[in-house]
Amino acid sequence: MRRRALDAPVSEGRRVWEWIQQIRPLHPSLGLWRPTADSPQEAEQGPPITQDYLLQYIHDAQTTSRYPHFSLAPAFSGQINQGNKLELSFNKPSPGNAGIGLMTGEALGSALDASEDLADTLMHTTASVFTPNIIGGLSRSDHPIKNLNRDKPYPFFYVPGWKMFFASDSPHYQRATQLATRTVPVANGAIFTFGTPDTYPTILNQW
Repeated sequence: MRRRALDAPVSEGRRVWEWIQQIRPLHPSLGLWRPTADSPQEAEQGPPITQDYLLQYIHDAQTTSRYPHFSLAPAFSGQINQGNKLELSFNKPSPGNAGIGLMTGEALGSALDASEDLADTLMHTTASVFTPNIIGGLSRSDHPIKNLNRDKPYPFFYVPGWKMFFASDSPHYQRATQLATRTVPVANGAIFTFGTPDTYPTILNQW
């Protein structure tokens, strides 16, 4: 989910913490969040993260970065080497932008494939907390690769997804409405469903 930052990175981190609290009950693998580590052994021994830890991690990444833009992966949830990884970026792809990504592990990924209600709730919660003004999506890592020479790239610069969020003032909002199999208004836009986790690439190739 990408959005425009409304404040300094550390202040944005408070919203990330709020989001973590809201998604904890959605799936067992989202209940416990621990710091990323250099080895599975260190990760296993890591204590649960706190808001202070998260904000300090963001602050340290910002102050040690050689450039205005920076990325970090401060925490994970679920089983070691099989869990979900939190990724944050700031001032990417443009100054003032911020992004959040959740690389889902096998347990959560399977649950999202099996339950559209869970997928909708995760998307709705994320859009409500961050009110992104660019784009957000729920996609699978094994989705078919688009043939760019034959089909040309998508008009948006982010990975296409089974469910995608577009702000109502996005230039892609109207086309998303035309192709979506379901549309649910939320926050400052809508969540569009494009078929299923298996069929969405075919639908989006019509873009």
